[in-house]
Amino acid sequence: MAKKGLSVYEYANHFGLVILSGFQSIKTRLITQIPTVRPGFELCGYFKSTVRRRIVLLGNKELDYIRSSESNPETLLKAYQYLTNDECPCIVICRNLECPKELLEIAKAKDFPILLTSMATSQLNVSSYAYLQEKLAPTKSLHASLLEIYSTGVLIIGESGIGKSETTLELIKKGHKLVSDDRVNITFVRGELIGEAPELIQGMMEVRGIGIIDASKIFGINSLIKKKEISYVINLVHYDRETPYDRLGNSLKYYEILGKNVPMLDLPVSGARSMADIIEVAVTNLKLKEEGFDSTFEFENRMNELLSRKKN
Repeated sequence: MAKKGLSVYEYANHFGLVILSGFQSIKTRLITQIPTVRPGFELCGYFKSTVRRRIVLLGNKELDYIRSSESNPETLLKAYQYLTNDECPCIVICRNLECPKELLEIAKAKDFPILLTSMATSQLNVSSYAYLQEKLAPTKSLHASLLEIYSTGVLIIGESGIGKSETTLELIKKGHKLVSDDRVNITFVRGELIGEAPELIQGMMEVRGIGIIDASKIFGINSLIKKKEISYVINLVHYDRETPYDRLGNSLKYYEILGKNVPMLDLPVSGARSMADIIEVAVTNLKLKEEGFDSTFEFENRMNELLSRKKN
């Protein structure tokens, strides 16, 4: 799992913020915390329990207090020194309000980033949370293929050489959409596992005996989709006569990705089986189970009914 950091420059560029100070450090200072903070207590001189690594937002309330007669100049100077620490990524002044002169002077002396926006404080707070949650989400890269099958994200895994790419190719030919072949970057965002292709291999596939192909050129641009939530995992395994397979489908396994368990099926691979067809059926069956219909349960009910009739 990779822990991310986003530069203040990238954040400012995304929201179109004006840079008032910190022109040198804005590209090196990193944002590592998702929530922002409004420093009401800090401006009053109370610094305990402050999370120093968060973006600081100053809006109407904070600047009204700074301008009011109740504010203490010495306390404010201590607050400015405290807020412009080495751990805080930046301070953002909202609603195009004027930055306090003393704060700007301290920030310029430290080369600390102070930014300006026309957005309301609440608007920037909500927008920042959504943006940073995606940018700072934990990520993982897997050797796998990801497709959209019947509007559902299906991750196909298995050891190298088992035929993941060939099976993926057959599924695309049947009208399903490719997200990524061979390597999938997965991000855990808002409780969902989102998979997409690394930039270098977007739309590309490696087929043994042919080499690298561009799926969008061969099957059309509509055969691709940029990203997809992962709902199921299909694990391709070599068929072994000696291995006892679950013939009724009672046991559902799970595959853990970034702390989330995803329903997984082991599908044996052999020359006589059309894996693309089997995967289509497997995905349909999993979706039916989610909707409350269990084929195994129905089969067991029929068997029990027949046994009951014979006894009578």
